[in-house]
Amino acid sequence: MAELIVRRRAGVLQDMARDYIVLVDGNERGRVADGQEIRLDVEPGRHRVQLKIGWCGSPAVDVDVPEGSAQVLDCGPNATLLTLLFYVFFRAGHYLALQPGARGAGRPLSA
Repeated sequence: MAELIVRRRAGVLQDMARDYIVLVDGNERGRVADGQEIRLDVEPGRHRVQLKIGWCGSPAVDVDVPEGSAQVLDCGPNATLLTLLFYVFFRAGHYLALQPGARGAGRPLSA
């Protein structure tokens, strides 16, 4: 078996009270709350992961998860309080960022 870990940055005001829905290969597999992480058992191999919140979301990310290992994905909003409406109305599919690797708390995630 393999494991997929989705870690969500803490303390982002605009989404603090709402969970992100985690989709793996198009199927809802769980939700991740502010400052939390979710660990999902997956079959080894390539998977397509995406996040949703309301009608907004992230671009899909393809990840390879080898047998007996874990792949970490960090997530958070691309939108700030000042750009929130722009992302909601014009870039809804890029409202959330999802990327492999570990980032320090408070560092922005790229689109």
